[in-house]
Amino acid sequence: MFMILDVESDVLVIGSGGAGLRAAIEAEAQGASVVVASKAPAGMNNSTAVSGGGFRAPMGGLTVEEYIRDTIEVGKGINDRRLVEVMAKEGEERLLELRRFGVEVREREGGIYVEGRGGAQGLGLTIPLKEYAGSKGIRFLDGVIITRLLEDEGGVVGAVGYDIQGDRPVVFSSGAVILATGGAGALYKRTDCPVRTTGDGYTLAFEAGATLRDMEFVQFYPIALAEEGAPPYLIGGYMTEEGHIINSLGEEIPKKHGVKARPLVLKSRDLLSRAVMIEILEGRGVEGAVLLDAREAIGRRGEEGWFSTGPYRFFAETLRAEERPLKVAPVSHFCMGGVMIDEDGSTGIPGLYAAGEVVGGVHGANRHGGNALTEAIVFGARAGAAAASNARSVSLMDVKPLASREIARYEAIKEGEGVDPEALMRRLREVMWEKAGIVRGEEGLREALAEVERMMGEKHKLKAPPGMRMLEALEASMALKAAEMIIRSALERRESRGAHYRVDYPEEDSSWLRMVIIRRGQEGAMAISTSAI
Repeated sequence: MFMILDVESDVLVIGSGGAGLRAAIEAEAQGASVVVASKAPAGMNNSTAVSGGGFRAPMGGLTVEEYIRDTIEVGKGINDRRLVEVMAKEGEERLLELRRFGVEVREREGGIYVEGRGGAQGLGLTIPLKEYAGSKGIRFLDGVIITRLLEDEGGVVGAVGYDIQGDRPVVFSSGAVILATGGAGALYKRTDCPVRTTGDGYTLAFEAGATLRDMEFVQFYPIALAEEGAPPYLIGGYMTEEGHIINSLGEEIPKKHGVKARPLVLKSRDLLSRAVMIEILEGRGVEGAVLLDAREAIGRRGEEGWFSTGPYRFFAETLRAEERPLKVAPVSHFCMGGVMIDEDGSTGIPGLYAAGEVVGGVHGANRHGGNALTEAIVFGARAGAAAASNARSVSLMDVKPLASREIARYEAIKEGEGVDPEALMRRLREVMWEKAGIVRGEEGLREALAEVERMMGEKHKLKAPPGMRMLEALEASMALKAAEMIIRSALERRESRGAHYRVDYPEEDSSWLRMVIIRRGQEGAMAISTSAI
């Protein structure tokens, strides 16, 4: 039998990336006691930490009106305009406010960027925020995976999770819970997201009765290294703007597919990813990739620009990028869909709030580069304030009886029938990449759904010893549900829009200016519907 750790707080924040840390800071500033639980060490190994550290906002010459127009234009009109307007109106103030928390902010036209730490730009945001939060008495529980939100009389009153190092359940009693769990990029074989980014928050929200929208919209970054043995480094800047992205025949892929909006990796992520993948799938790739010939551009620029902040020595000396074209291919990068919220981060479920990539609606069908971190900071602050306010109106309760069934599931996994969670996740990532990735069709999506359903049938057979293998098993169960949401939503949207491309419905259809809605139906089944924007 497990020993159980009981934790009480006014506000529980799940996730310690940019959104979670900013939410925690704001909740504490409003007088709440705050606990932050995360799978990784706080501020580390999350999508914010590995980001490029760039924020887009109406500042430095970019007007609020231009910012809103660009965001909705790139999002193909599917955005929740209320949320976009909040982000536009508060963006500059919230970003410059980061200096108060120890973040080194550099202003530029149309936004800011943060000074990196330890070779990673995003750590220049997360480490100072984590240090500031700690100085305010915010408690961090690292190495904890939350697997279920606890409900009483229709509201969320806490959560239950598993402590990886201590091999014990953790039961949280809280006045409000904020989901800041990030996206689901690691459901795909090729990704630049941390491996633990497997869609936990989507499943947690769904099972608690929250509504999700537009899960079909998964953004792929179009140009990332695909050299054998090399990390999937993202490539942009002058290398993609001045270099040549070509297929095995030497054809210029952007020109061939009519991809014109520049900078390519900021304004044409959806179209360029699609174009590159079509070339690979139709046999004009090179070992599952295409080529980026930036030799002339590198010769002109040297260590300037992208290389000045990137791993120049690796590119120059190991890959010999000045002498030969590099193999590149898309990677899954960001999820535009997610939990529906109002302007204050409320999910509509009493006591449950959300902020950051786990939220849907801000970016529409495709995210404009630089908007992810701005969203995290603006709505992290709003969710933190609203959650603290909610916590003041409720009393904590003994939630251990509500957690007993989930704790029994942890025990069952120790005695499972031998299904390896790592092998199951490997299968899932292959299926999602091949059949529910950049280029989709009815046949492939239905095959993917059938395969995911087969894997779901194996969940009760998962077996794992304590520690990281138990984490993987618990993660796999939630990942399968998140994958099902993506696939079912992609089947429902019978058009191509933004990051969602259907070969059997290749055109954007004005009648589909709608959001695809997911709710929990009878006996926990997934109910899909659509609603006008």
